[in-house]
Amino acid sequence: MKTVVRYGRSAAVLAEVDDAVRLLTETERARADAFRMAGDREAYVAAHVLVRLCAAEALGATAGELTIVQRCDSCGGPHGRPSVVEAPDLSVSWSHTAGGVAAVAGAGPVGVDIEGLHGRDFELLRRKTLTAGELRWAEAQRDPDAAFLRLWTRKEALIKVGKLSLGSMAEADLVGDDGGPGGPVACWEGFRFEDWGFDEFVGSCALPVDPAETRGVDPGLEAAGRLEFVAEL
Repeated sequence: MKTVVRYGRSAAVLAEVDDAVRLLTETERARADAFRMAGDREAYVAAHVLVRLCAAEALGATAGELTIVQRCDSCGGPHGRPSVVEAPDLSVSWSHTAGGVAAVAGAGPVGVDIEGLHGRDFELLRRKTLTAGELRWAEAQRDPDAAFLRLWTRKEALIKVGKLSLGSMAEADLVGDDGGPGGPVACWEGFRFEDWGFDEFVGSCALPVDPAETRGVDPGLEAAGRLEFVAEL
């Protein structure tokens, strides 16, 4: 089973399909309608469409054939870790921020996060969520905010695969070597990272490490501009 990672602008994702809302379940439509700001609603819908496109490509299916559900392990409510009804062995994750979305579908626990770079002050947040070594590395970079978001999105992705929590983010060191010149590590406790940045967005995906798997990028899709990034493991 291949793993598919995609990211892009919300509007570009919605342009990929006709009548995007029809792909969503009744529960998803209700949650989308609850957003007061049109941009937030668009990003929510785009992320839920994008994860279906990723899952469809991973499975060799079509997005309209797939049902995405969420169920909380604690209360049973329609939130928490997501899954695909028609393919319970496929793992999926998505993320959205103002104007940008990302999603991943593949075998094993997978997690993804995307964040916007501009219009926010990250200084206090990075001091609360980074280790001392990570903080030294981030603040030594040409763009400390972008460097911070590289680490933040990795940690958010690790939360989604169950390796971290909001309370333990500041304890996980993803730089190593006491913040030396080597920069962020490639792997951490059984997961490897795929990082990207485009326009004002920064994102990362946490994928399980399996030395037996091979990697490749589909240049056709990437060159055609349909997808910003596709990873096949």
